[in-house]
Amino acid sequence: MTGGYTPAQRLRSAPTPEWIAALRARFPVERSIDEVLTRKLENRARPAEHRTDFGQLAARLEAYLRRVTGQPDLEFANLKRLTGGASKEQFTFDLTWRQDDDRRTTRKLILRMDPSESIVETHRLREAQLLRAMEGVVPVPEVLWVDPTPEHLGHPFLIAGFIEGTVQPEGGTKASGLGMYFPPELRAGLKDQFVRHLASIHRLDWRRRELSAFDSPTPGTIEGNAWSLGTWERIWHEDVLEAHPVMERTALWLKDRMPPVAHPVVVHGDYRSGNFMFTADRDTDELRINAVLDWELAHLGDHHEDLAYTTSDLLGCPDERGQMLVCGLLPRDEFFARYRELSGLPVDADLLHYFEVLNYYKMAVIAVATSLRTAHGRRTHLDAMMNLLSGFGYIAISHLQRLLDLGPGHRMRPPRAAAR
Repeated sequence: MTGGYTPAQRLRSAPTPEWIAALRARFPVERSIDEVLTRKLENRARPAEHRTDFGQLAARLEAYLRRVTGQPDLEFANLKRLTGGASKEQFTFDLTWRQDDDRRTTRKLILRMDPSESIVETHRLREAQLLRAMEGVVPVPEVLWVDPTPEHLGHPFLIAGFIEGTVQPEGGTKASGLGMYFPPELRAGLKDQFVRHLASIHRLDWRRRELSAFDSPTPGTIEGNAWSLGTWERIWHEDVLEAHPVMERTALWLKDRMPPVAHPVVVHGDYRSGNFMFTADRDTDELRINAVLDWELAHLGDHHEDLAYTTSDLLGCPDERGQMLVCGLLPRDEFFARYRELSGLPVDADLLHYFEVLNYYKMAVIAVATSLRTAHGRRTHLDAMMNLLSGFGYIAISHLQRLLDLGPGHRMRPPRAAAR
C-alpha cells in the first residue's frame, strides 16, 4: 500500500458502528454468522479489551467446570496448549468428575476456544450442534459443554473428548494437511471410508436434528447459495488489505450464475485430508478413520459444494506415476463413481464448475484477506504462518482467473438460468 491508508482501509482497522451496519445490510448471511462477524468487527474496534489472557485461563476454566457440573470436588489438571491452531486456540486437560452413573471418571478433554481474531470466524454453538447431530453417522468427538459467549473464558469455546490418532502419514509435514501424500498401503485402507463418510454426511436427515443455530434454506431456491456467497463476500470486504480485480469479477460471476439448491444437505465445508484422523487396529492392523474433524464451516446447502472443494487440485496430491489423487487418496473419476453409489445423489458437471469457482473464492478470502488481516493486526501467535498462507491464496486467485477465462483475449461465460 502506498500513499497512506485509504478511508476504507482505516475503517477496516477501526470499524465504526455505521460502517458495520452498512456491511450487515449489504450482504445476506445466516443470523448466527452475522452474530460472529459483527462481534469480530466490534472487538477489532476495541482491541485492548479483547486480548486473550492465558495467565487466567486455568483458573477460569476450572471455575466454569465446577459451575457447569455442580461438583466442587472435581479434579482439574495438566492444562496444555496444542501447537498450531490457525483458526482456534486449542488446549488439552485432564478432568476427574462424577458422570451420569455417579462413578468418578478421569478423561482427557480438548478445549477449542476462539482467539482474539481468527483466520475463520465461526460459531461454537453451530459446531457443537453439528458434532452432536453426527454422532452415530460418522465418527466425531463427543461434545461435553459449549458456551458461544465470552462470559466465562473471555472468548466462546467448546469442550469435547480427546481422540487419539494421527492426521498425517508418518513423516508428513504438510501445513494443515494440504497436498498430503499417502503411500499406497494407506490409500488402500482409507479411500473408501473417506468417500463413505462424506456420503453419510450428505444423506443425514438434518431436519430431525437439533440445528437451531442454522438457518434452513428453502428447497428449490438460491437462498442457501446466497448466504454462502454473502458470507465470503462480506468477509472479503471486512478484512482485505488491498482490493483485487479478479476477486471483484468473481463475486459478480457467482451472483449472475447462482443456481438453486434443489435438496439442501449438511455441507461440511472443509472435507479433506488433514481434517480426519485415522488409526490402526492393534490386533489386525486394519486402518480406520476414527474422527472427522473441523466442522466449524458446516452449513446447509448443495452437496456439490463439498464435492468441488474436496476434489480441487489445491487439496490433491499426485501418486507415484504423477496421477492427481483427490486429497491424496484416489483418482477423481473413482471418487465420483463411488460417491454416487454410496450417496444416491447426482454429480452435475455444471454445478461442480460453479462451486469450484465459489470454493477458490473462499480459499482466496481466507488466505489473502483474513490471514493477512490477523497478522497485520497482531491478533494471532502464528504471524509467520498467516503470511505464508497468503501465497496459497494467490494461487487460488490464479485458478479463479483460469476458471472464469479472465485472461487477455477471453470472454466470460454466459450466465446460467437460475430460479430465484
